[in-house]
Formats: sequence, structure tokens, C-alpha cells
Amino acid sequence: MTETMKRVRRTGDEVPRPMRDLILQLPLLNVTPTLEIDYPAADAALLVQVADNAETAMRVVQLGLSAVGQLLVRAAPEVEAGEISGDAIEALGWLMSELGDFSATAFALASACRRFTTDYAPYQSKSVSGARP
Repeated sequence: MTETMKRVRRTGDEVPRPMRDLILQLPLLNVTPTLEIDYPAADAALLVQVADNAETAMRVVQLGLSAVGQLLVRAAPEVEAGEISGDAIEALGWLMSELGDFSATAFALASACRRFTTDYAPYQSKSVSGARP
């Protein structure tokens, strides 16, 4: 369980929204002149939160894709009978493709953040607010 999830359960805060939080945290990361994320210059607490949110979002996406896949398998007769349009199936395919790409990117981001925070051990957890949409 991520630190975000533990904090919500302890304090009764709003339900965590890891994908939204991740998107709002990304603008807080600096980039190098070659447009790569400057991990060494980033706040370690921010990197930990980005990694937590990326990992949680990745798990949610993977579970959701699995559920949609199971629904599609069970809906196959309805598709063949024309009760579900081909356009709807195509849209689901594009959605699943984008979510799969997001999940892979979240994995790479979380891995890089973890690599640059392996020795980070604060005495007290620090929360970094995300950017405002």
C-alpha cells in the first residue's frame, strides 16, 4: 500500500486520485536542456510522491484493463449479433491502447524516481502540493 493510501486511511482525507495528482505534480519537475527530467535536481519528497502516484495509477489502469478485457470476452455474442456497434469496440480498443501506453510510461517514471531516491529516508513524511489545473 502506498504512503498516499495509508495517509488517507489514517486521516480520513478525500479519496486518493493518483492519476490526477501525478498529472498535477509533473509540472513541478525541472527538465534539462535536452528535455529530460532532471531527477538529481528534484526535491526527493516530490520524487517519492510522483513514484507513489505513478505506481498506484499503473495498478489501477492494469486492473481496469483486465476488467474491460473480461467484459469484452463476455460481450462477444452481442458484438456478433450487432447489439454492440463496431464503433464502440473500436473506441474501447483505442482507450485500452492509450491506457496501456500510460501504464508503461508510469512504470518508467516510477522506476526512475525510485532510483534517484534509494537513499532518501526522511524523519517525517513531507507532502508536496501539486500544481493547480
